[in-house]
Amino acid sequence: METPEPPLGQPGTTKATGPADLPEGMVTPVQGGSLARRTSQKRQSLTGLKFLNELLDDHEHDHVHDSDPTNVTSPLSPKAEQEVVPLSFQDDLAFEQVGDRISEFQEDEFVKQALAKGMDLREYAHHIESELDIVGQDHEDDYVHQSQAFVDLHGQIKSCDEILETMENLLSIFQTDLGNISTEIQTLQTKSVSMSIQLKNRMAVENHLNELLEGILVTPQLIRKIYDGEVDDTWLAALGDLNSKMYHAKARQGRHIRALKEVGPELERLRIKTVEKIREFLLAKIKSFRIPNTNVQIMQHSVLLKYKELNQFVMERHSEVAAEIRQTYANTLRWYFSNQFENYAAGLEKLQSVVGDKHEMLCTDESARKGLFGTAKALHQKTNVFAVGSRLDTLKNQEAGLILIHVANEKNLKYPYEALFRSFNLALIDNASSEYLFLVEYFSKRLQPDIDGIQAVFSQIFEPTLKLGLANVKEYADSSFDAIGILLCLRVNHQLAKELERRRIPMLDKYGDAIHMALWPRFQIIVDMHIESVRKAKTKIKPKNVHPHWIARRYGEFACSLLMLNDEQTDVMPRLALLRLETSSLFEIMSKTFPETKSRLIFLINTFDLVLTLLADVRTSGVEAESDHWKLALHQSIALFVEEELKPYFGELISFIRMVEITGGVSKVQLDHFERASYGFSNTWRQSLLSINTSVIQHFSSFKNGTLVLHQVLGQLIVYYTRFHSLLDEKLQELGGLSVGQTGGGNGQNTAIATSTRGWSHQPVGIQTVMVEVKKFRSNFLP
Repeated sequence: METPEPPLGQPGTTKATGPADLPEGMVTPVQGGSLARRTSQKRQSLTGLKFLNELLDDHEHDHVHDSDPTNVTSPLSPKAEQEVVPLSFQDDLAFEQVGDRISEFQEDEFVKQALAKGMDLREYAHHIESELDIVGQDHEDDYVHQSQAFVDLHGQIKSCDEILETMENLLSIFQTDLGNISTEIQTLQTKSVSMSIQLKNRMAVENHLNELLEGILVTPQLIRKIYDGEVDDTWLAALGDLNSKMYHAKARQGRHIRALKEVGPELERLRIKTVEKIREFLLAKIKSFRIPNTNVQIMQHSVLLKYKELNQFVMERHSEVAAEIRQTYANTLRWYFSNQFENYAAGLEKLQSVVGDKHEMLCTDESARKGLFGTAKALHQKTNVFAVGSRLDTLKNQEAGLILIHVANEKNLKYPYEALFRSFNLALIDNASSEYLFLVEYFSKRLQPDIDGIQAVFSQIFEPTLKLGLANVKEYADSSFDAIGILLCLRVNHQLAKELERRRIPMLDKYGDAIHMALWPRFQIIVDMHIESVRKAKTKIKPKNVHPHWIARRYGEFACSLLMLNDEQTDVMPRLALLRLETSSLFEIMSKTFPETKSRLIFLINTFDLVLTLLADVRTSGVEAESDHWKLALHQSIALFVEEELKPYFGELISFIRMVEITGGVSKVQLDHFERASYGFSNTWRQSLLSINTSVIQHFSSFKNGTLVLHQVLGQLIVYYTRFHSLLDEKLQELGGLSVGQTGGGNGQNTAIATSTRGWSHQPVGIQTVMVEVKKFRSNFLP
């Protein structure tokens, strides 16, 4: 609930002031604060007591109490609060608020003390009221005593008002001045913006004027430098300055500028003089290329490219002189490269080693070509036209440099043609690549490369050189019978074409295609000549013994060479397949010249084995088809040889087994036939094994091949003898005797028991015994 406000006119609500602002003798808030608070509290308590007294008085006059005095209701009880309403408060306080006011005054400190002491509230209220009168009188006296201080304070406040009024006038004047200054600042700002715009316009005009003046102004120093100076770096800078002025003059040619009309004739005279000096300088430098031992590449980079702007100026300012310079350069370089490569080709030709001629075919006998006095070239002086050998290094060693003629002459070195071919064409593409890049950089206008014109200059320069290289290739191809050498040249040409593609030099593509067209048909012709020689040899060549024929070695080397050079391409496979069929047919025909079948088979086995041995070193993709053909032929020949080898020693046993199988089984064969077959085998089988081993040693000199054949022969013998025992076992079972199979047979003792009951005079050799003896021979040919 809200605390009742003090009555009007009481000093309880006086505003406190600072001690420094009060007159002397006046009570400060610190000194009089407690007194005021106590006075206010007492006044509130008094008001509450008065309120209670009025309630009590109204209660006594308006209500009738019971006769029993103990039933008198306390004025502070809740019932009294609800029934007694003071008359003096009816206008200010609602009846519903009476109970709240009573509760509030009961909480008052002084009321609590009075109630605690059992005092009469009305008397206590009168007592408090008298004290308040005394305190009020004290306050009045105090205010009267301090009246002079209040007067002084009023004077001081009035003085402060005057001072503040003066300051207010000053600030008003200052505010007016500030307004005037702001207006002046705005005016100045407007003028500043206008002056800034004028300045920018004047600077823009000045820049345009400076650019125009600098672009068309021809100084005396520039004229003297162009006319009298030597062509060097400073002259090149003057040329750039002149060229820039000519650009500016041309850009403003359509405008009505009087200065341009005056400076135009002078610029034209300078242009003519500049072109004249550039022409003399460049033609002199280009003609110096004809001096012997001149390094063109160094001259190009140290002179022509250094003064590239000279040629650029001429191409832009005088097309006739530019065409003259370009033509002079083309003629000079045409002569230079033609002369250099002619000398190099002549030197390489002297380093070429001896190669085979038209008689170096696959089936040409070298011994038959030797003359009466030995005029044929020694074999050690000639390149092997069938085996690639170390010649493959020319293709594999792509990092190898050029052949230096003077070094080769000093060391007396010789090279096959493919090495010379690679060196010549490698030098050609290196020089052509360098020259093409130079032409693109030197003869192209700024940001406008003239590809067609550059190609025309390039073709003109290298035309005789390319014709020389192509003529040398055609001459070699027409006279060569070296298929391996020509195929190597084709592969080298393919490598160089890929290198040109990597360098992005398209100018030599037609040259590479022309070389391919010159070499590839010749390669096909030479291979066809080899095939034809094989066909002719079918009626002429006869083998002298069962050892591998020299044609087999030549064919194996030739096939291996073609396959190794066929790693990435398959263009040689069709003709190699045709050559393989013809050579295989030749070997079959040659084997038929032997009167005995066994000798024929031995010859074929040795021949096929030699071819396979040579093919084993090849690791290219096309070797499988070649190897499979010869492996099949070898296995078929070995299978036939096994039968022929066993026939002289175990022919009776083999014939008996086949006879039993043909007749339809053992039931139609007498037991005594088994006895004769077993008896014949028992008497000769050990000696026969020795004879077979000796025969294989004599006829197959290759350890690997001999081991394979011997294993096949002895293995087939075990198969036949095992089959014989199976038939014998079946026959004994048919007759009701003890068979080998019934006792886990094959150990001789069981066979003896089975045959002794039938009256056999010998014991059949057990299979295990034969296998133990065979093992003694199977390791003879192991390497």
